[in-house]
Amino acid sequence: MKNFFTFLAALLISPLFAQNAAPKFNFDFEELSEGKKLPTDWIKWGDYPLEKDSVTTQSGNYSMRIETEKGESFGCVAYQLPANYKGEKITLEGYVKYENVRDGFVGLLMRLDKQGSSIAFDNMQRQKLQGTQDWKKYTIGLNFKGNPDKVYVGGIMVGKGKAWFDNFKVYIDGKPIESLKQVEIEPSIIDKDNEFDNGSKFSATVLNDTQKRNLFVLGKVWGFVKYHHPAIAKGTISWDYELFRILPKINEENFDSELVQWIKKLGTFKAREQKLPDAADTKLLPNNQWLTDTNLLSAELSTLLKKINKADRSSTNYYLAFNHGVNNPDFKNEKTYASMSYDDSGIKLLALFRYWNMIEYFFPNRHLMDENWDVVLKDFIPRMTNSKDEKEYTLALLELIGKVQDTHANIWGKNKVLTEFFGKNVVPISLSFVENKAVIVKLETEFKDNSAKVGDIITEINGVKVDDWIKENIKYFPASNYPTQLRDIAMKLLRTNQENIEVTIDTGAEIKKVTLATIPNKYFGEDPMSHKVLNDNIGYIYPGTLKEDEIDEIMPRFLDKKGLIIDFRCYPSDFIVFSLSKYLLNEKKDFVKFTEGSSKMPGLFTYRKGSSIGGSNKDYFKGKVVILVNETTQSSAEYTAMALRTAPASVVLGSTTAGADGNVSAIYLPGNIFTYISGIGILTPNGSETQRVGIVPDVKAEPTIKGIREGKDEVLERAIAIINN
Repeated sequence: MKNFFTFLAALLISPLFAQNAAPKFNFDFEELSEGKKLPTDWIKWGDYPLEKDSVTTQSGNYSMRIETEKGESFGCVAYQLPANYKGEKITLEGYVKYENVRDGFVGLLMRLDKQGSSIAFDNMQRQKLQGTQDWKKYTIGLNFKGNPDKVYVGGIMVGKGKAWFDNFKVYIDGKPIESLKQVEIEPSIIDKDNEFDNGSKFSATVLNDTQKRNLFVLGKVWGFVKYHHPAIAKGTISWDYELFRILPKINEENFDSELVQWIKKLGTFKAREQKLPDAADTKLLPNNQWLTDTNLLSAELSTLLKKINKADRSSTNYYLAFNHGVNNPDFKNEKTYASMSYDDSGIKLLALFRYWNMIEYFFPNRHLMDENWDVVLKDFIPRMTNSKDEKEYTLALLELIGKVQDTHANIWGKNKVLTEFFGKNVVPISLSFVENKAVIVKLETEFKDNSAKVGDIITEINGVKVDDWIKENIKYFPASNYPTQLRDIAMKLLRTNQENIEVTIDTGAEIKKVTLATIPNKYFGEDPMSHKVLNDNIGYIYPGTLKEDEIDEIMPRFLDKKGLIIDFRCYPSDFIVFSLSKYLLNEKKDFVKFTEGSSKMPGLFTYRKGSSIGGSNKDYFKGKVVILVNETTQSSAEYTAMALRTAPASVVLGSTTAGADGNVSAIYLPGNIFTYISGIGILTPNGSETQRVGIVPDVKAEPTIKGIREGKDEVLERAIAIINN
């Protein structure tokens, strides 16, 4: 559920307004068009029915209602706004009422698009609005950045129940959008360069050794110049199109001379004194040794690149920024080439070169990758040029993304190639790898068969041993560590494009082959209570279903308990680092250290001050605190577990976490491929790594097949025993 927004981000909606037309806003649903089911200019996303409601309204004559009991998708009523306004922040305010919403959430929605891709998004999912609530005003906001060409606002419901929306208002920098004048957007110099709008005009499939060498050098040089040359930073040159212009020359024996003349056309620049930070402040230095390698580069090209390395660079860059306060990279103004042709070798090489250099210069964990990044570039150049269609291209990129070994890095969104590759149908069974076996841990309500039960082991699927399937396909499961790869594999094993799957099951008493029916693939939600009391003396918190600020309602009731269990075998719906820690500590404690990149010295990563939690509090929780973790504990969950384990008498219990922490940075690749990387480094206060390592438990505890068959949560039972001992 946590990545549900990417499905919406993949939708392409036709514009409602021409850029220069004065928009006619209908935020209160009052204007109706004859014969239309929806109010004027409102559109439908998703599968759920939308209805005008004249009985239940917050104001005026109409509201919009979303209602369903199927709960297998989502419903959204959306409205497109023109994007040609100036401002820093755009805000949506609206009233929401809901009844018996479950297995999902309800919320306002706002999305900023550019060239068919979402560049900013919020749907209130983390606020976890469920159950029943009368009319209440909610507000969401996004930074109005990246020069979006479309803005969408609306209301959304995921799961089952009823939701009403009414009386929306939109503000830019606090001013009603109705009061603002639209501005004429003057096309940039880059936008006016349209030579390659219909493709790169470059084709190459089988490469000879000269072409491979030249493309390897070009990939490194193109990316180095992109992030180091002041002329590119100004945003007056389409560096994508410059790549397309130089590509036809890769057959030249004197290719380095061609590169020198190509780069010199960018003009001159000021140099600056290179001064590295103190060693104590430095985590990673740039990988710039290759600039002096005259076995790789000609002396002339090497001299020129070394000169560019000393350029006086501004902190502003057309292709790069760092998000305020966090300092993770913001990869701006990257064209998505959503309608690319898959026999276009130039665009496919652009995808490789763009991603490779983003990682080379701005991935804070590049030193933790198992493979040599230069070797990866060499290997994938022919992979890109040889990919003959969208499927091969997409799978090659997925494998490339997996090389960075970051659980945040994957191909996100509703990708049609991957849907077809893994299968659009699924057996409604949840699997988990227990004792290295694919074990059934839950039969979903849609499962109508009695041929399988919880605790059964799946050993073969359609005649293929599970172990062999994993060996063949693990390259398509990017993650920081192997347990997390198995976590994701478990969600794909029972996918297919067929109506049935034949599986071999080991029940513990017999081995049998059965045929299981499938349903259209869906998210199988599980929403346990956010908190409860166990055995009358132990408080239990499940952060995955917390409502916003609910911690302040829970903890005063738990302060007298003998122990507290915080179950982070989920993704938290609310950020509780500070709200919960204030109840658990009686002193201030550091719990994290950060590293961040640099636009002035790409490839450099330095330490910056971390965060602390807690403070003086005589009424803090004095019982034992047990924090449960496993491979589903990822990102915000890992960060929060790091913080809360500083509590007195705390114990982290469980197994390896996902090993991907830190704010994410979005990357768009040609073909409208959307991915992330962990954008900042997250370390413990003593400087030890958390990326790939995850949160190391104080006490290791994992489920067993025997325990699953007996219906036990053995990790939770161990936590209770720790508190009671």
